[in-house]
Amino acid sequence: MKLVFALLLSLPLLAGAKQKLPADVAKFIDNAEMCEHFAGEWDENDKARQRDITQAIEQSCGAAQQQLKRLSVKYAKQPAIRKVIDQHANDAVRSFRTQGKAD
Repeated sequence: MKLVFALLLSLPLLAGAKQKLPADVAKFIDNAEMCEHFAGEWDENDKARQRDITQAIEQSCGAAQQQLKRLSVKYAKQPAIRKVIDQHANDAVRSFRTQGKAD
């Protein structure tokens, strides 16, 4: 119970930390989190749901991957911000490939 209470008390601190980031970095984090979420939602049994998931993956992962490239250059000389960016550059973002794109 104490652990749950401690976690609830720390939520505003985590939200505050995200608010102190530059807006473009905060948007990248949102896209990266959504990318990872939808990448884990694969469901071959429901074709309609799968189409929705695929569309969400393409949107969030594609945006996050483009942002990652741009932000890595923009914040190259700001190690604290680069660390946050790198921490959120999950496997789903780094490995995303658009449909029909050749490697």
